[in-house]
This record gives sequence, structure tokens and C-alpha cells, in this order.
Amino acid sequence: MIKKIFFLVFGVCLFAAVFWGTYVMSIAQIRKQQILNTTPTVYKEYSLEELKKFDGTDPNLPILLALDGLVYDVTLGKDFYQPGGPYHDLAGKDSSVQLNLFGGRIIKSKYPVIGKLK
Repeated sequence: MIKKIFFLVFGVCLFAAVFWGTYVMSIAQIRKQQILNTTPTVYKEYSLEELKKFDGTDPNLPILLALDGLVYDVTLGKDFYQPGGPYHDLAGKDSSVQLNLFGGRIIKSKYPVIGKLK
């Protein structure tokens, strides 16, 4: 009897914790989106040709990549995106196809948007 009560209480608490975590995360995402939608930001537009020079080969330039129409500055992760790095193939171009398969969420949460893709 005590085991049944314990598992019932445990199950209710687990459900409440998962529900509350999901609720808080969705509220945070909605607020972030509202802030992004109301903040007037003017982004520089980059063509694919312009984006090529920001592939990490010139140490004096930032390293950029495009994902879903936005341009991200990934210079903070230069060890990954510079020549010889594991993700160098993503730098300096529209990498939406590759990043939508894996890693796009990390880019979106970790690096700043600095422009739009023409």
C-alpha cells in the first residue's frame, strides 16, 4: 500500500516537474521572440559572393556563416571554423542544409546574428 502511494506521489511530482519545465521554456521562447519582433534591428545584407571572404582564411576578418537566411558571426569558435578546423566547410557560405540536419540549434543559441543573406 505504501509503495503504491509512493509511486503515485512520485509520478504526480515527475509529471508536474516536466510540465512546469516545458511551460517555463515555452514562455521564455515566446518572450524572446516578442523582444526580437519589437526591437528594430537593421542588419547588413550579405550576398553569397560577399560571404565567401569570411571563411576564416583571413585572420583579420571575422568568420561568418549563414543559416536560414541570417548571417551569424562564429569567430568566437574560430578553432572549429578556421582552416583545419572540423567545421571549416560550414564557414563563409550558406550552411542551412547541413546545419538543419545537425547543429543549427547550437549556432542559433551560441552566436550573434550580424546580418541577413540576400
